[in-house]
Amino acid sequence: MPVSPNQIRPRIVRIVLGSAEGDLTEQALAAANWSLPAVSYSSLAYIRMIDTVENELGVYLDPEEDSERFETIDSIVDLVCQQLESGDA
Repeated sequence: MPVSPNQIRPRIVRIVLGSAEGDLTEQALAAANWSLPAVSYSSLAYIRMIDTVENELGVYLDPEEDSERFETIDSIVDLVCQQLESGDA
C-alpha cells in the first residue's frame, strides 16, 4: 500500500522539532524553507531525530549513505516513504 507523504510529513515535523529540544519552532523552520542546515540544526539533534524516526516509523536510516537526504523536511519524508513502500523498514 502506498504511503502518503501527507501522512508522514506532520510526524517528521514533530520529530524534528522535538529532537531540537525547544531550540526550534515550526515557524522558524517554515521561514527557512524547511531546511535543517538553514536553522543550524545540531549534529546531536540529527542523531535524536534519526533514532526517533527509526523507532516510531520502523524504518532504518543510514546517516552516512543518505546524509544529503537529511537536509530538508521534504527529503526526509521522501526517504521514509520510500523505505516504507519498499518494505526495507
